[in-house]
Amino acid sequence: MARFSVCCQRRVTKKQLLLTFMMGVVLYNEWLTYAATTLSWPHLTTPSEESVRLLLVADPQILSLISDSEPIFLFSLITVWDADRYVSRGFQMALWKTKPDIVVYLGDLLNDGSIFNDTDFYSTLQHFKNLLTVPDYVKHTIAVPGDNDIGGEGEDLVTPHKVKRFYSSLNQSMTLQYKFVDFIQLRAMDDYEFPDNTLAPVNGRIRILLSHMPLLTRTKKRIRLEIIRQKASFIFSGHDHDSFHFTSTKQAAHAHSFEVLPKEQQVWQYESLGPLLHEISVPTCSYRMGKLTAGYGAAIIEKSGRITYTVLWLPSRFTQLWIYLGALGFIIVIMLFPGILCLLRCFLCRPVQFCVLRSNMIVQGLRKRYKWLLRKG
Repeated sequence: MARFSVCCQRRVTKKQLLLTFMMGVVLYNEWLTYAATTLSWPHLTTPSEESVRLLLVADPQILSLISDSEPIFLFSLITVWDADRYVSRGFQMALWKTKPDIVVYLGDLLNDGSIFNDTDFYSTLQHFKNLLTVPDYVKHTIAVPGDNDIGGEGEDLVTPHKVKRFYSSLNQSMTLQYKFVDFIQLRAMDDYEFPDNTLAPVNGRIRILLSHMPLLTRTKKRIRLEIIRQKASFIFSGHDHDSFHFTSTKQAAHAHSFEVLPKEQQVWQYESLGPLLHEISVPTCSYRMGKLTAGYGAAIIEKSGRITYTVLWLPSRFTQLWIYLGALGFIIVIMLFPGILCLLRCFLCRPVQFCVLRSNMIVQGLRKRYKWLLRKG
């Protein structure tokens, strides 16, 4: 009983309260927000074994300190680590939720892959593989090159060496057949021919085109003719960092309608074997692209041609960083508050005493300086 009374009389110090407060903020940002987000994700039910589950990863743009485009300053290591950790953590959560048959990377795997020399490219690509580890139950991975991987935007030109380096290092080809689906890559960044992306169309098979840049918005005649030649059933793309839906007829292969897929609506369904050609632009999964929202795409392709699609939105890292900044400011104010209050009391609450004290100090100083004049007088 005496021990209990002693414990009850112990006072909690201000430092202990602030430490508890900061731990609560970290717990909220790094665990509670992610747990709540995963619980809010829609569940895509698999109607039968005759379906294909996809996890769509767009524009992770893994950062590296060896690149000249990432400024070197005091917190570079922290910012790069945090951005890559955000992508990796979201990827593992999306894998746990979707249990995909195929993981599709829709380009811009690396932030500066196109401007890297071979040594830096392979080193950063290995870092990418370590961050986005694919479990054994995933049957295939498809990697589509983006402009940050092989060039194709601005003065950064695509070269045969960059293209070969990308496909060989990831052990990729431009086509994949799995169950009743044909996956075909189509590059919109360069004017090279597509010698190895031709699969003869077969009745009853669904043909999915995969591209980094959206295809139905392209004005190049070559792109439209290639889409028609491939007899595309559906298109997945990235690059825009937002969640978009484009619609065209299969004969025109050029978008006649466009819509932003709102975050409020969770699931969309499309028919891939009808007269319309749909294209989904998957949002970026990295907050370093400057978007307030980031996420991973998930889709189920049924043998009937129906495609069910959703976005697994991640917690906004910008909101979490603002919470950290606000909490840090609050702690600084609390730590400095006693000193600030003391100064306010000195300068505001007791101005008369302060002025009298100051006047007495000035008089004493003058008397010491001119002591010889006073003696002479």
